[in-house]
Amino acid sequence: MAIASLGAGAGVLTSDIIDKLKAADTAGLITPIDNKVTLQTQKNSAIGLLNSLLTTFKSSVKALDDDALYQQRTVSGNTDSVSVTATSGVAVQSMSISNTVMAQKEVVESGKFASGDSTVASGADGTMTLSMAGTDYKIGYTSSMTLNDLKDAITIATGGKITASTLQVGTSDTRLVLTSGTTGADQKITMSDSVGGSLDGALQQTDNIKSGLFSSTSDLVAGGATSAGTYNITMNNTNYSVSYDETTTFQQLADSINTAVGSNVASIGQSGSSYQLSIGSTATGEDSTLSVSDSGGFLDSSLTSGITNTTVSASEIQKASDASFKYNGITITRPTNTISDVVVGVSINLLKDAGSANIGISQNVQAVSDELSTFVQSYNSLTSQLTSMTTTDTTAGKVGIFNGDSTINGITREINRLLTSVNSDGLALTQFGIDLDQTGTMTFNSSTFTTEFNKNATLSEKFFSGMTSTNEAGNTTSVDGLFTSMSTLMDNYTKASGTMSLLTTDGTDQIKNLTDSKTKAQALLDARYATMTARFAQYDAMMTKLTNQFSSLEQQISMAANGTAS
Repeated sequence: MAIASLGAGAGVLTSDIIDKLKAADTAGLITPIDNKVTLQTQKNSAIGLLNSLLTTFKSSVKALDDDALYQQRTVSGNTDSVSVTATSGVAVQSMSISNTVMAQKEVVESGKFASGDSTVASGADGTMTLSMAGTDYKIGYTSSMTLNDLKDAITIATGGKITASTLQVGTSDTRLVLTSGTTGADQKITMSDSVGGSLDGALQQTDNIKSGLFSSTSDLVAGGATSAGTYNITMNNTNYSVSYDETTTFQQLADSINTAVGSNVASIGQSGSSYQLSIGSTATGEDSTLSVSDSGGFLDSSLTSGITNTTVSASEIQKASDASFKYNGITITRPTNTISDVVVGVSINLLKDAGSANIGISQNVQAVSDELSTFVQSYNSLTSQLTSMTTTDTTAGKVGIFNGDSTINGITREINRLLTSVNSDGLALTQFGIDLDQTGTMTFNSSTFTTEFNKNATLSEKFFSGMTSTNEAGNTTSVDGLFTSMSTLMDNYTKASGTMSLLTTDGTDQIKNLTDSKTKAQALLDARYATMTARFAQYDAMMTKLTNQFSSLEQQISMAANGTAS
């Protein structure tokens, strides 16, 4: 109800006066609560900022307390011929590597084909066998199989352990190239054809002689009552003589050939119900010359005139070989150019032949220095805010929002107490290039740190992150480092139930309580002035009525007085 004035229309009590009264009560009851809410909101924001800075600072502290930081290693002395890497925790050491010889893959090149579409067999179907590292890979072929088909079949059959490709080296000159998947002497690739096969000579590595067919391995190889003689095998300009007589069997002849040559060059293969002798040269490529003859004249013609001599075309253009090098003067051989089993955690990579390197493996002090630099930056950011929030600048007329707050003031005090402490070995941060000036700003001299740390890396690490030792009885003793203690302190501030969490919760609760108090006070104030306004409206109505009555009475009196006078 709007009130123009109260008090018999005389303007004794106006609505403006009521508003002023209410404003005065609001200033006394509501405004102080609003001010407290504003202050607490600012404090909550400041607590959030501090919590963020403390969390960042804690990350730097924990990094310096982490043993893994001090286990990092730096390798010096790498060259363009030798490269060494070391994992964390490897013993600090030095090594000499010299006389490097690179391991090689095996590379075999076939003879000439007109194109990739040329067939690889001239007649009967058969099986090509690729042997490498003690494993035989069988590739079946037909008279219609092309060089490209064979290439794909080899890759599938070997599971990629032998890579096959075709290479056009000239007009009407395409070659099959076989490459071992890995290096090492055991990666030598040999190719052979099955008994009775018709594989093109361009795919043969060695000169190969195949006999005619026998019905059994126990068949006699010579005829007549007395049939003694020698089977002469000329291989790579060397003659091998194998004696035989009327009792020599097919199998015995093969065994005698291997004994004479000193290598398993002769083998008997079976095709259906027939058997065939195959003799391969001990050499490959153009050097693998091979021929046979009979000095007695009694051998079965299948071993002389009935032979098939394959023309050799495939050649070994890169020989599979092991790597070798001298490690601290000791010759080491391995099948690969990356060696990781000489020193645990150290990988030696051979990059060139005839290479050398003097390698040093040391602690990565720079990594520790970098973390300390980050720590100093985090410390200065944190303490700058803490100083601004807890001190009063009378000159500038600024009062820190947490001025006089013992909890917040205690943060800097507790941190600095640890930073200025001296451990049992007499070490302190100041010796490692870290100082606090009069304004509380921290500085860091990385050169001083590196020099001091390297004087005794073990004691330095113990100072920073602590150490656990075990005596002869098996009992362990642990000593906390500076940043171990600092990490514990930071956890007390930042963990879920820590100081900052409690302050955040308390601040939130205080704003809620103040808001509730304001709501109640405002409701009481509004109710009071609503009642006051209604009551004075009633008084106004009464006063108006009385005024009207008085006016009427006054008029009657005036009329009466006037009438009497007349």
